[in-house]
Amino acid sequence: MSLSHEIPHADEQFVRYLLGLLTEEEAERVDELSIADDDIAWRLRAAENDLVDAYVRGTLKDTDRARFERVYLVTPKRRDKVRFAKSLLASIEPAAARPAPAVSTSAPAPAKVLSWPQRLLAQPATGWALAAAATLFLVLSGTLLMQTSRLRNDVGTLETERASADQRVQVLQQQVDAQRAAATETGHELERLRTQLLEANQRGNAEPRGASLLAGGVALLLTPQTRSSGVMPSLAVRPGADGVSFALLLESNDFPRYQVALKDPATSAILWRSEKVAAGTLNHAPAVSVIVPARLLKAQHYALELSGVRAAGAADVVASYVVRVVQ
Repeated sequence: MSLSHEIPHADEQFVRYLLGLLTEEEAERVDELSIADDDIAWRLRAAENDLVDAYVRGTLKDTDRARFERVYLVTPKRRDKVRFAKSLLASIEPAAARPAPAVSTSAPAPAKVLSWPQRLLAQPATGWALAAAATLFLVLSGTLLMQTSRLRNDVGTLETERASADQRVQVLQQQVDAQRAAATETGHELERLRTQLLEANQRGNAEPRGASLLAGGVALLLTPQTRSSGVMPSLAVRPGADGVSFALLLESNDFPRYQVALKDPATSAILWRSEKVAAGTLNHAPAVSVIVPARLLKAQHYALELSGVRAAGAADVVASYVVRVVQ
């Protein structure tokens, strides 16, 4: 049997294999070669495609067509391949699905050989795989676009929040700088007042003294502990002195009367309390002046606790002052 005039470039042995015309031994040989040799497998598939095309185009002889329908079309997969080839041929060559009328005694015109993309699509499994791959690609592309859009929105939100945070940091830094400047100015003013007071005390005293050695009756200027520069004021009590005068600067004068308590920081014991006195002024700054008995002062640290006394008699601690007595 020869189909070379009906199927161009067909391998007659493979066609016979597909139509079940080989012996059992020859068919097994073809099976082995198609599994072991990729070239043989490709040629077998090409011969199968050509055979299917010839059947669809109606160019097979009657005996070969009957053999094809009886042997080849026994499996659903092969029937699907024939149906697909018919639909493909109908879409690209509507007239090719019908056999051409014989106009001469010469051999019929060779059937058109499909290109490899058409042959690839002629495989039903391959067509379904490509459709599934295209669908998966579209789904993944849509998901990727949504994620990209969401990420861009998140980045925009983060940029806005960062700009707002930077602005808040700048405002807070300005406030801190302003508070530092005010604290520095206040410290300078207190230091100036202390210097003026010490100079006035030195000018009014015949006996020279150091800045930390004050005689009885001479005021020692103290500032609240919370606003201290870190250096504890010190004084030495002259033997025979009756008392030591302290001027306690106030941040604000909010009470009609004040009372001072001398405390031992080591035991928190109150050693002495002053009378309830009103605040005065020292260089235009509010201050409370008290005289502490000199006999109570020894060489150690002391705390002067200032309480504001309300009109109803209740007292609130408003500030604490520290001083060191030296020998």
